[in-house]
Amino acid sequence: MNRAIYLQTIRPASYRRGLSLIELLVVIGVIGLLLVVLLPSCQHSNGNNRRANCHSNMRNVSMAVHGYSGQNAEAIPVGVYKSSRYPAQSVILAQLELANLQKLFGTYGGTADTSSIATSKKVPIYNCPSDNPQGTYTSPGRGTYARSSFVFCFGADTMEPRAQRDQGVFRVGMASAFDTMAADGTSNTVMVSETISGKTPADPSGAWGYGEAGSSGYTHKNLPRSGTGLAPILARSATDFSNAVGTASSMHPGLVNVMYADNHGKAIDVNIDPAIWRAMATTEGQEQYQYP
Repeated sequence: MNRAIYLQTIRPASYRRGLSLIELLVVIGVIGLLLVVLLPSCQHSNGNNRRANCHSNMRNVSMAVHGYSGQNAEAIPVGVYKSSRYPAQSVILAQLELANLQKLFGTYGGTADTSSIATSKKVPIYNCPSDNPQGTYTSPGRGTYARSSFVFCFGADTMEPRAQRDQGVFRVGMASAFDTMAADGTSNTVMVSETISGKTPADPSGAWGYGEAGSSGYTHKNLPRSGTGLAPILARSATDFSNAVGTASSMHPGLVNVMYADNHGKAIDVNIDPAIWRAMATTEGQEQYQYP
């Protein structure tokens, strides 16, 4: 009798006791706590990766400008051609291994019928992952333009400044040269920065093939911005950029990437001293400044 009772109380070898409701809630709570602790670190890491990728693309663009200069008697590309409004971004496509796309622009002194085909093409190397430019800008009577995250620096005031000391690396209607930067030095002069691309068809911000303030060019008249753009002040006409102002901006929290004329890059705090920000943009201003 005792033996029969004993056999009935033996549990099978395969028996496993399940979690109680309280134990299950504890496990879920621990997992949730770990996610709360680890998620900010993952987001920070992803943000750093996007900024590093953005920096790498910008460096390649800067090197393409130097490549063009080396092949063209040390000349820096014309920042914006008057009349046609072709920007420097269209001039350096061959140095970015996009020569076939560049050919669609035709003669830079005039307007090519096929240029809209070229400008509507997205150029990945002109993009920053943090901004992820999408869509196009449609200019009344002037074609369609794909988005970009990078803009070329035209100086400390407007794109066509009245004072020579305010001129930047790129010029409206004319070329410059790296050997003319002896006064300020290529390591002290910003050549490329970021812009937040437009999100509506009517916003020209970041339209890489469009020679206009906020589209392909910008200035240091206004401080850089993070998380939001600043509506550009457009040129009066294709031959008058004396009022045109574009502002550097990015989706990196509190920072904007820039690339100097010697191909070294920095992340600039958007709360930078305005005088230092302006000094960074000039080629012959002879300002003395230090930035961390």
